[in-house]
Amino acid sequence: MCHACKKLRPIGTACPCRASAPKRKHKSKNTRVKGKYDHQWQKVRAQAIRLHPFCSHCGTTHDLTGDHIVPLAQGGTNTLDNVRVLCRSCNSRREQAIRRARKAP
Repeated sequence: MCHACKKLRPIGTACPCRASAPKRKHKSKNTRVKGKYDHQWQKVRAQAIRLHPFCSHCGTTHDLTGDHIVPLAQGGTNTLDNVRVLCRSCNSRREQAIRRARKAP
């Protein structure tokens, strides 16, 4: 049964109503979807960007994001002293370096 149109379909066949919708390869990285980042994080991130309106690594003022110095998974908090401002490319570069370091023996 197709969950979208509620019609019975043979097992292994795709429903025509789903054919037009493109499938996403990756989940959205929207902060509201993750569940870890609440309204407090949004306020702290915005305040950090107002106080420090450029990337800490490369100095650009374009496409800025807030980044936890100590990640929440490792006991970090959503406070101003645990946030640094990075541009999106520096933030993703840093994240990739952390992932590579975890995989290394």
